[in-house]
Amino acid sequence: MPYSEDIEKKITSFHTIEDIISAMKAYAGVTMRKTEQIVPNIREYENNVLSVISELIIQYPALSLATRNGGSRIVVSFGSSQGLCGAYNENVAAAVADFVDARDILFVMGKRLKSALESRHISFAYSFDSVLSVGGIRSALGKTVSQIMDIYRQKNVYYLIFIFTSIFEKRSKVIREQMLPPDVERVVSRQLNKTIPFTYLDPDVIFARALEELLYIGFYRCYTESLRSENWYRMRRMEGASEILRKHVIELSSLQKYIRQEEITEEMLEILGSGMFYG
Repeated sequence: MPYSEDIEKKITSFHTIEDIISAMKAYAGVTMRKTEQIVPNIREYENNVLSVISELIIQYPALSLATRNGGSRIVVSFGSSQGLCGAYNENVAAAVADFVDARDILFVMGKRLKSALESRHISFAYSFDSVLSVGGIRSALGKTVSQIMDIYRQKNVYYLIFIFTSIFEKRSKVIREQMLPPDVERVVSRQLNKTIPFTYLDPDVIFARALEELLYIGFYRCYTESLRSENWYRMRRMEGASEILRKHVIELSSLQKYIRQEEITEEMLEILGSGMFYG
C-alpha cells in the first residue's frame, strides 16, 4: 500500500498539470473570442468585394475568367501544426481524401494535417505551417498567396478550392468552398445601377484588382475560421482533461485520507505495543 506522502506528491503533480491546462484553456479562449469578433466583419467585406465583381461582370460582359476545359484544380486544405485538438485534422483529412484526385495541386496548411494526409497515403504538392495566432495571419498570407497565384495563372489550372473547418451553432463542419472563379451568385440579389458608373481606371484593371482582393480576403477568412475551429476543438479537449484530473484528485484525496487513518492506527498500535503507557 502506498504511503500518504506518495499520494500527496501525486496530488501536487495533478494540480500542476491542471494549472498548465487552465493556462492553455485561457489562451484558446482568447483566440476564439478574437476570431469570433472579426469573422463576421471579414464575411461582410468579402460580400462587398463579390458585389463589385458581380456588377462589373454585368455592366461589362466581356470581363470574366476564361474557361479552361479539363483544367486541373488547386485545392488548399487548412489544418493545424499544434496538437491537442482532437479529431480536427483527421476530419479535414477525410474531407480531402473524399474530394481530391491525382490531377489536383494540393496545398496543406499545418504539420498535423500533413501527417494525417500522409497516413492516408495522400500526396500533396506543397505544405506550410498553420498560423498560431490572429497576428500571424498576415505573414502567412505573404508566403502562400503569391505562390498559389503563380500556379493559378498557368493555363491548365482553372479552379481554386478551399477546404477548412467552420463552427456553426456550437458544432464543427468541414467546408469545401470554391474561391476562383468567383461564385457571384453568393451575392444577395439587388437592383443594379441602370447607368454604367464612371471610373478613372479601366474596367479590366478594376476587375483584376477586385479578384486579387477577393482571393486575399478569402484566404484571410479561411485562416481565421480554421484558427477558431482549431482552438474550439482544443478547448473541448482541455475541458475533458480538466474533468478527468478533478476526478483523479478527488479519488486520490479519498485514498489519502483512508491511508492516513491506517497509518495513524498502526502508529497507535505500535505505541501501545511498546508499553510506553505502562510504568
